[in-house]
Amino acid sequence: MTARFRLLPAILALFLIGASARAAEVYHHYFGNTHSHSCYSDGKTETPADHFRKAKAAGYDFYAVTDHALAKYPQFTAQTYELTKREADRFTDSKFVGITGFEFSENDGPGGKGHLTVLNSVGYLDATGPNVNLPIFYDWLVTNQPTTVAASFNHAGKDTYNGYDYLTPARRDGVTMFEVINSGKLHYEGFLAALNKGWRVAPIAAEDGHGTWRLINDSYRTGVLATSLTRQNVMQAIRARRVYCTWDKNLQLTFTANGSIMGSVLRNPSKLSFRVDVRDPDSSDPKDRITKIEILGDNGKLVASRTCSGHSVSWTLTRAPECKYYFAVVYTADKTDAPTAYSAPVWVE
Repeated sequence: MTARFRLLPAILALFLIGASARAAEVYHHYFGNTHSHSCYSDGKTETPADHFRKAKAAGYDFYAVTDHALAKYPQFTAQTYELTKREADRFTDSKFVGITGFEFSENDGPGGKGHLTVLNSVGYLDATGPNVNLPIFYDWLVTNQPTTVAASFNHAGKDTYNGYDYLTPARRDGVTMFEVINSGKLHYEGFLAALNKGWRVAPIAAEDGHGTWRLINDSYRTGVLATSLTRQNVMQAIRARRVYCTWDKNLQLTFTANGSIMGSVLRNPSKLSFRVDVRDPDSSDPKDRITKIEILGDNGKLVASRTCSGHSVSWTLTRAPECKYYFAVVYTADKTDAPTAYSAPVWVE
């Protein structure tokens, strides 16, 4: 046997080990906020440093400052955007990640209305600039970005963004989130409208604070499933839609189908084996008991439901494919009028 052929088993073994390691990737739950405004636009007197400092002290795992990128705010400039990035870097360590972004806002047409937040971009785009509209923005978002960038639809209704128009496969990969919770208000109907139009967006909870009051007083969070707490890993998770929204600041939610994590796209499955894992670490608080889990499909259609009572619940079931997307919602004892948490969907093609 030649040396070349003797090497083949070893190469194959290394390949299989690598594939197994990737399959066994372990995700951790991190909690934070993706939308806030500082004194560099309309966020009162508090600086980005104030936001990052208070978020870190309040126990956030990650926090984004996303000022309005508008010429109407003379204090928002290329220089202050760079200063925000420096402050994000200064406060980032092994226990906290600061993120810089901007809000594309006051895009009042033509070409559709609706605000979007962009995270981790090197530059920004002013929605009120000459010849700027939603299609221009979408293409800017997915063209020549040197960092891992992702955007969200913000505080939107079912007809925003010209009815969620201008969708292309490339643009769909740029907008990966939807603010189902914004400033303590629910935007569920808009979330369903975006999904039904074909956008692959995952639900998030955004404070949209114009100052730091909300970060101290509100408990809703965006949950992110990442391998470790670094900016790159958080952004990769957001880009991959491994996110969810929760009214509870530390409720852990994982949803899979056929072993694929939420945010995934499954192609031509013959069956769907779902698994939902929910845990609230505040096990001594009866208000945080998990009382019901639902799996929902197209346009929020109920696919399956399970009642429960505990602070840690796992549920598995198998169904034949019948919808284009599925997501899980979780109810807790202290919130009976609507779900406490909404997972990212799994899509079926």
